Amino acid sequence: MSEETKIVEILKNEFKSLNLDTFFLSFNEIQDILTPSLAIEYVEKAYRYTAEFKDAIQMPSKLYFFYQDGDMRVMPSVVEIDGKKVSGIKIVSVHFQNKNRGLPVVIGFFVLVDSNTGALLCVMDATYLTAMRTGASGAVAVKHIIDQKQESIKLGIIGCGVQARTQLALISCVKKIKDVIIYDISPDAMEKFEKFSQNLGFRPRKASSLFDFKDCDVVVTITPSTQPFLMLEHVENVKLINAMGADGPGKQELSPEILKSSIVIVDNREQAIHGGEINVPLKKGQIDKSIIFGEIGEIIAGMKKIPPEKRVVFDSTGISILDVFVGYAIYKSAQEKGILKTLPIH
Repeated sequence: MSEETKIVEILKNEFKSLNLDTFFLSFNEIQDILTPSLAIEYVEKAYRYTAEFKDAIQMPSKLYFFYQDGDMRVMPSVVEIDGKKVSGIKIVSVHFQNKNRGLPVVIGFFVLVDSNTGALLCVMDATYLTAMRTGASGAVAVKHIIDQKQESIKLGIIGCGVQARTQLALISCVKKIKDVIIYDISPDAMEKFEKFSQNLGFRPRKASSLFDFKDCDVVVTITPSTQPFLMLEHVENVKLINAMGADGPGKQELSPEILKSSIVIVDNREQAIHGGEINVPLKKGQIDKSIIFGEIGEIIAGMKKIPPEKRVVFDSTGISILDVFVGYAIYKSAQEKGILKTLPIH
């Protein structure tokens, strides 16, 4: 026996495998569990939690790692859900060249960690989770910001990528949509999204210019733009802009003039300052931090009320607490159904 082999054997005796249960869920199982109603329910709970238990949340800002064609984001948080301490981390990457590889631009995975032992509890895909919880974010904003007495809305969607699909689908679960207008700089993306919309029962109209959105009730912007393209004259009568695309430093979709003439609601103050729709105009001195009226959780919890007859911009950066609430809901549902699969990692 060599000296190195001897050392390995001695170390094996000291470090034994752990008698701990770890599980995983397949992509298809997550799709069956994560219904629109479940996503909306737990995103709404998560936002409310950010307001009611602000001091108890452990949620550092996203960590960014940059590549030539995209970035990776690490998003941890520890919260309490139904009286249980839940720890989770999402790692999600954006690679624009994935289109040429036949893969989604956004790919991620999510892990739950046992808050008592520190062991890995469950691993699951977060590609679908991310799309659904982001769609639910837009839906929750519509639910709480658009007057409940208004039975239907005219919806505009700018940016016809993958995420636009869950925006349309989940917003339709909280408010009847009477008309849909869509726009993308890619005619192919617009064609594919038109077919998707038709499958949901809508007959979308392709915008000939951004002026076609001025009479929408709600406009969703969901692009990777780093230059403002939506101007004040394009949103003359719009009641709510869900600004979903600016989810990292340097990204921007809206003219600062829109922000200045609107009530600005964010999902998380610090994250929005560093990587939300307001991050670029803040750095340029075009606006200051006082432009933030409040966080969406404060609106949901009734701690702040939006002044009537004012246009609202919801600056959604995507916060990790949403992933933990929704990921935990998926895990609990799978546990109840008995479909968790063992992953003998420890």
